[in-house]
Amino acid sequence: MHVYEAKQSMDERERMRAELSSLVMAAGAVVVGSVSQVVEERRSGTLIGKGKLEELARAAQAEAADVVVFGVELSGSQLRNVEEACAIRVIDRTQLILDIFATRAQSFEGKAQVRLAQLSYMLPRLIGQGTEMSRLGGGIGTRGPGETKLEIDRRTIRKEIADLRRLVTAEGERRIELRRRRERQGVYSIGIVGYTNAGKTTLLSRLARRFGEKRVDPGQDRLFDTLDLTVRRATYAGRTFVFTDTVGFIRDLPHHLIDAFHATLQEAVDADVLVHVVDSSSPFIVEEMETVYTVLRDILRSHLPIVTFFNKLDQVANASLLVDQRAAATVVGSAMNEQSVEELLESIDLVLGRRVALHLQIPHERPDVLAQAYRVGRVDSVQESDACMLMDVQIDEREAWQFAAFADGSLQEQSLHDR
Repeated sequence: MHVYEAKQSMDERERMRAELSSLVMAAGAVVVGSVSQVVEERRSGTLIGKGKLEELARAAQAEAADVVVFGVELSGSQLRNVEEACAIRVIDRTQLILDIFATRAQSFEGKAQVRLAQLSYMLPRLIGQGTEMSRLGGGIGTRGPGETKLEIDRRTIRKEIADLRRLVTAEGERRIELRRRRERQGVYSIGIVGYTNAGKTTLLSRLARRFGEKRVDPGQDRLFDTLDLTVRRATYAGRTFVFTDTVGFIRDLPHHLIDAFHATLQEAVDADVLVHVVDSSSPFIVEEMETVYTVLRDILRSHLPIVTFFNKLDQVANASLLVDQRAAATVVGSAMNEQSVEELLESIDLVLGRRVALHLQIPHERPDVLAQAYRVGRVDSVQESDACMLMDVQIDEREAWQFAAFADGSLQEQSLHDR
C-alpha cells in the first residue's frame, strides 16, 4: 500500500514505490499487486480513507495475498483497524525493515541490536496483538486476565529491553577502547558509509583482497547485505588504515533502528576520514546522497572530512555528471576495479594530511630504524656513507617524532614542531 502526501513530486513517489518493492523482495516475498493513495490529511484510525481501505481489502482478496505492506509507519491502532478491515495480516515499512535485519544479522551483537529494535517497536503496540490483549481500558468486560496478561508482557519486554541496552552499551564501550588503542598505535580509522546497496561491502572485500586476505565474502546485490560491523586493516604508503563498514542508510531510517544501532553506527563515523560510497547507476542518486548527508549531519552529528567514491561507473552513461561539492575529494570508478581502489587509497592518504620531509642519518648499527622508516614512510632516496645511511623520507606527522634523533638539525626541529 503506497501512501503519498500531496506535496510530494511524481519522481519522489516513484522512488518510494520502487524502494518499497525492493524491500519486499529483500525480505523474500513477491509483490502481487499494489494500491496507492494521496492523502491530504492522515486519518488517525486507518490512515487512508474508507473507500480506499475497501479497495485494498478487495485487491488483497483477489490476489490471494498473505500480507499487506504499508510504505509508511502505522500506529498500533491503525495496524489493528486495517487488519480487521482486510482480514489479513498487515505490517508497515518499519516492521518490514526489521524483518530484513533479523535475517541478515549474524553476530551476537547484531542479533541483540535487531532484537532491541524489534522490542522497542513492539512495546507501544502491544494492544491489539491478539484477542486476549485487545481491549484494555475501563468498562465492563475489559478487566481481569486480559489486563494482567498485557501488564506481564509489558514488564517482560521492558526488562529484556533494559538487558539488551546494557549489552549493546558494553559492546560500544569495548569498541571505544579498541579505537583509542589504535589511535595510540598511530592507526587511522576510515569509516565506510553510504545508501544501502551502494557497494560498500564489495569495496571492503576488494580492499581486503588487495592486502592479501583470502576467502573474503564479496557481498551480494541486495538491500542491507551487511548488518554486522566489519573491520579490515590495510597499509598504504606507510600509513596503517582500519576500514570499518556497517549497515547502509535508507530514507526515513526508522528511529528504533537508529537507537539500537547507534553504538555500531558511531563506530563507523568516529573516524579520521569517511568514505561515502555512492551507487552511480541509481536513478535516485541525488536523493540517496542527500539521505546519507542528512543521517551523518543531523542524526549522527558527524562533520568529518569525506571522500566520495562514485561506484558502478561501468553502468553510467555520463561520468562528468558525478560530482559532490561537499566532499574533500572524489573518486569515480568501480569497486571491482583495482585502479579505482588505488585512486581511492591515494585520495584518503591526501585528505589525512601532509607528511613531514626528513633527511635522516641512520647509523649502520641501527637497522631497526631503517626498517621502521621503510615501514611507515615514503622513501625518496637512500645513500650509503662510511658512517651511516643517508635517507630522504616523507613521514606521517603522527610518526615523525620517532626519527627526530636521526634527522639533521633544521629538519629535526621541524619534525618536533609538527609532532
